[in-house]
Amino acid sequence: MHLRAARPLGPADAGAGTVVLLSRPRGYFGLPRDVVLIDGQEPKDVKAGVPTDSTTTLRLPAAEAGRAVAAQFNEERIVARAWPASENRIAIAELTY
Repeated sequence: MHLRAARPLGPADAGAGTVVLLSRPRGYFGLPRDVVLIDGQEPKDVKAGVPTDSTTTLRLPAAEAGRAVAAQFNEERIVARAWPASENRIAIAELTY
């Protein structure tokens, strides 16, 4: 577990009850080449074609705070807890490879 400062909540996060990031610091997500799922769905903010995105964001309503959010990149799977954005918290599911 890494405990370090992350990006602050921004204007795009306004109104979100929880913010969960899926991060791949050692590479990029390449759609449709790779399987990329967050909470069981392909992220809408990862562009298809030439891989350029290493992070995707999932925003959920406040009622979803506290629940587990599964994230998958190809064969690697990780689960994060959705923290309340009202407490200035962001959950980051960081992949190692």
